[in-house]
Amino acid sequence: MSLPTMHGTARLIDDPELRFGAGSGKAVVRVRLAFNSRKRDKTTNEWVDGDTFFVDGKAFDQAAEHIAESLSRGMEVVVSGRLRTEKWESGQGEKRSAPALLIDAIGPSLARATAVVTKASSNSSGGQGQGQGREAFARARQEQGAASAEDPWASNTPGTSGGAAPAGGWGGGASGGGYSEEPPF
Repeated sequence: MSLPTMHGTARLIDDPELRFGAGSGKAVVRVRLAFNSRKRDKTTNEWVDGDTFFVDGKAFDQAAEHIAESLSRGMEVVVSGRLRTEKWESGQGEKRSAPALLIDAIGPSLARATAVVTKASSNSSGGQGQGQGREAFARARQEQGAASAEDPWASNTPGTSGGAAPAGGWGGGASGGGYSEEPPF
């Protein structure tokens, strides 16, 4: 028997939380997702929120680092994974449980945003050495902050472009500022 699968479009309600295992140093990311059945009311022509399903998504190893580097609060994402029940005991000894999504694939929804995809480099060990992943993550976050400060279109505020536009535009080109009039394909 296998776990039930889930595929859909959701919104990140918080920035991804990246942590590293104390003993193993392996990365794990927690992504809080909200799936909702928003639809347009034909009589008022306004958007109405329906039921909302909240679930914590988790990914591990290199995928966890990529998610933490690429996604942020407010982004709409397309996600696929396996649902399971996580169980734990509260501080008062009460048994608790909640649904969780083991993320197989996740990425920004391109319905109302754009994205620039960069293929991750791989090495023969299957990941970065212990501690190197943390340094790369911190460096990427600093670069992302610098890009956001330089580029007004790189905002990560919900309801804006979602930070998908690169600080350097489409790339080189004869026109100044690193922008090109040519489409990116």
